[in-house]
Amino acid sequence: MKVNFLDAFLGLLVLMTAALFLFYIYITIDTKLFKGDGYHLHARFDNIDGIVTGSKVKLSGVNIGTVKSISLEPESFYALITMNFDREFNFPDDTEASVQLEGLLGGSYISILPGGSDVILLNNQEISYTQGSKSLLNLMLKFANTN
Repeated sequence: MKVNFLDAFLGLLVLMTAALFLFYIYITIDTKLFKGDGYHLHARFDNIDGIVTGSKVKLSGVNIGTVKSISLEPESFYALITMNFDREFNFPDDTEASVQLEGLLGGSYISILPGGSDVILLNNQEISYTQGSKSLLNLMLKFANTN
């Protein structure tokens, strides 16, 4: 049996390239997704266009969490969003959550605006003050119909 060293070298090169690619993915992925030391807050929205599981949650433009799950409440027809945060963030009970557009081409995120209350939201509590997303098309139609 004859061993072709060129084929063996190319096979080894392909395996090393694949290993480097997997290592690169491992070091660049957001490892906070795999940690269990965060806490969850819930919020109800009337419209969450563009929000999906894994969407960003931002405070002052800084990523502070992710959307963990989205469900529809059958009795009220509101979208219930569960967000995951690090333990380092504590929000007052009068905090506001709103759906914001990331750019004109699409993409949305949840923006958090902390309130001034002394009472802090605990794990699995709900943010009461919410504002759903606004459609640019609907806003333009309302502006066009005011004439």
